[in-house]
Amino acid sequence: MFVWRHDGRVPALTVRVPQEERTRAMRARLMEATVELLVERGFAGTSTTLVSERAGVSRGAQLHHFPTKNDLVVAAVEHLTEVRGVELAAAAARGLPRGARRTRAVLALLADHFTSPVFTAALELWVAARTDESLRAAVVPVEQRVGRQTHRMT
Repeated sequence: MFVWRHDGRVPALTVRVPQEERTRAMRARLMEATVELLVERGFAGTSTTLVSERAGVSRGAQLHHFPTKNDLVVAAVEHLTEVRGVELAAAAARGLPRGARRTRAVLALLADHFTSPVFTAALELWVAARTDESLRAAVVPVEQRVGRQTHRMT
């Protein structure tokens, strides 16, 4: 789309990003901000207000997509699952040595994974889910699936 300038200079080209892409990008920022805050402040210190501020998203937009903290955290659980799976698969795809060095490489891969910020955020969710029934209902099946995937890759 061209926007004609009134001053006679060359027209500027305005590119419109489709709404679906803007929504996807906003949700990704919300997920990243949620994970960061879970790592930095823990579950109790993470609020929807802090998440929306960190993500650079209006409070109204955040509430439209995630009306409650648990909705936001459950979505982050799914996001964490994808991130953790991609990280492990990418590390395994880079190739592992043969023989005795292979065992050490697998253990190093798992140690890196289980000491990462993503895993720290997941731990925060597990602890919070211990006393929150609705959060536990979302976390348990996801973590069971991740556990099976991690075991298969290992």
